[in-house]
Amino acid sequence: MKYRALDVFLGQGQDRRFIGQLFQYGEGGTAMTRLVPDKAFWTSGDMPVLSQFAVIHTEDERIKFFMEAAQQPFFNGEGETLPPFFQNMLPEGPLRLHLEGIGELSKGDHFGLLSMCGTDLPGAVYVQPATYTQESIARVVTQNNDALEMTVTPMPVPDATSLSGVQPKLSLVRSGGRYVQRTKDENGVHIIAKLPTVQFPLLPQVEELSMRMASEAGVTVCDVTLAPVSEIHADQPFVLGQETHFLAVRRFDRAGAQHIHCEDFAQVLNIPPELKYEHPSANYAAIALVLLTTPGLGMPAVEEMIRRLVVNDLLGNYDGHCKNYGLLYADGHTPALSPAYDVVAYAAYLKGKGHGLRFTPDSPKHQRISPATVRDLANAVPGLAEPKIASIVRDTVKKAYAAWPDMIQASALLDEQKKRLMAHFDATPAIESLRQRAAKTAAKA
Repeated sequence: MKYRALDVFLGQGQDRRFIGQLFQYGEGGTAMTRLVPDKAFWTSGDMPVLSQFAVIHTEDERIKFFMEAAQQPFFNGEGETLPPFFQNMLPEGPLRLHLEGIGELSKGDHFGLLSMCGTDLPGAVYVQPATYTQESIARVVTQNNDALEMTVTPMPVPDATSLSGVQPKLSLVRSGGRYVQRTKDENGVHIIAKLPTVQFPLLPQVEELSMRMASEAGVTVCDVTLAPVSEIHADQPFVLGQETHFLAVRRFDRAGAQHIHCEDFAQVLNIPPELKYEHPSANYAAIALVLLTTPGLGMPAVEEMIRRLVVNDLLGNYDGHCKNYGLLYADGHTPALSPAYDVVAYAAYLKGKGHGLRFTPDSPKHQRISPATVRDLANAVPGLAEPKIASIVRDTVKKAYAAWPDMIQASALLDEQKKRLMAHFDATPAIESLRQRAAKTAAKA
């Protein structure tokens, strides 16, 4: 039977902590893929946070969690699939295909892909091929009842970076007025270059406008800017068409050479990435409950989430899912809601309506923000007051109503894109309701 293993670490330098060994034994659906936790890390009362899903507050519960690793869903994958926390760290879309080609990996070799990207994964997790002997592994995995065939685990590739999403992306560093590969200047400003695509004209411009409009509506967003493609001085394998600009998104999980730990809500809720829309826990109520009950977050984080829901509704961001929300651990322990990212006004391209995620586990798909959805969300999350949510919705809509039409008209979007975006905005129930209230007020005056 085949076997391969990775050592997993959190943090860098003197602060680096060994988390455990991720191994894969066997092939296909009967394979065993598991993180064997390190006792010193998982039973320590002051260990940095790897994931909110695995935060245990008492010593007895931590020991129990560690001792029952073989049964804990956090530590175990299915067949050759990685445990969800690690599966959600893998690159997606064109970048995944590109890296699979570089590493000569078979499609679906997630273990090999994780190893390739081991030095530039999201957050502060690092992996490297483990050192082991055939005898020691046989004792742990098979109790000496099976012969092991060692499998080569790909070494980390210096330029390999894991970035989620289906849009073509590169991991670059802003250095001396140019965007270069990470290996050229680790201490520069780390950015994600979101490249133009033939399928969606002016996509970088649409996303840059979307982020500015979200900010005007009160949302905390990532630092983004449009930059000329000519400033990229790095190899890139994607077909860009004739467009001249890309979107430079400053990484909030990097500060020079320092990696700051973070996780998305698919990791927080232990949801496999392929179920980011359909898993029973993939809904806004589940996200809000975590935010409301986690020390360091609470109601301010929930209010920010509500503002983002309203903005996505008004923009026609039909693709929003649980991986578009995340937590950031600046000190390794205290969570903060990460800035908004992947906010894109797809209404500039496509007709549609509603949210990608359900509001509650029992909600229908593709709902819009309305008094009914606000009520359902409040009822599904203990401690969430309906009047407070409704007030945030109204305030966000007012800000968008005051600022967005002029921003859209003044943008560099195509005329047809402006028309589609404005048509979606005008037909949004929240905007229609605001206009009706304004008309009644004017009539009384």
